Amino acid sequence: MVQRHREEDSPALPIEVGLLRMLDVNSCQQLDLDLREFAASWEIHQATENLASILPDEPGLYMFVWRPQFQFAVDGRPTHGSFPQLLYIGQAGASQADSGNTIRRRYKEYTRYLRANPEGLWTESEPKTREQRLSRYLPLRPMEFWCCTVADRGRIRGLEKRLIRLWNPPLNDSDRPKLRGRLGTPRAAWTS
Repeated sequence: MVQRHREEDSPALPIEVGLLRMLDVNSCQQLDLDLREFAASWEIHQATENLASILPDEPGLYMFVWRPQFQFAVDGRPTHGSFPQLLYIGQAGASQADSGNTIRRRYKEYTRYLRANPEGLWTESEPKTREQRLSRYLPLRPMEFWCCTVADRGRIRGLEKRLIRLWNPPLNDSDRPKLRGRLGTPRAAWTS
C-alpha cells in the first residue's frame, strides 16, 4: 500500500499539542499521582483483532497509540524507542448505569476500525466525523492499545477528561481544549 502511494502527497495526522497544559508541571505531576493512586498499572498490547480475549473485563481507561518504527541512534545506541503518537483516549464503565461497559467490551467495538482499509489515508477529503477519523487513522501500523483498570468508577470520567485535555488526541471529539491562534504581525518566536 505504501509503495502504491509513494509518489503522491503524504497524508498528515492533525496533531495539535496544547502547550499550556503540558508546561504546567504541577498539574502534570498531580495527574500522574492520581493515575498511580486510582488506576492499576498501564498494560500495553499490540492492537490486533484477537486482543479482546486477554483484556481486562473491568472498567477503566484506554488509549490507541501509533508508534512509528523510526528511532534515532544517539552515541551509536538506539534511543529508548520510537516517538508514540497518542491518537485516542477513552473510558469504559464510568458509572453504575454503565457497569456492563468494560475495557474488553469497548475494544471489541473498535476492531472494525482496526481492520479498515488503510487506503483511506489517501482519500481526498479530510475526515469530519468521529467515525471517519477512526476509520482513517486506526488502521495505521503498528498500533498499540494501552489500558488500565480503575476500581472507583467515579474517578474514571475525570481522569479521562484530564488526559484528553492534556494530550489533545486528534481522534477525540469531546473534552478537547479549544486552541486559539492570533493573527498579527509575524515576529520571531524565540527572542530575548
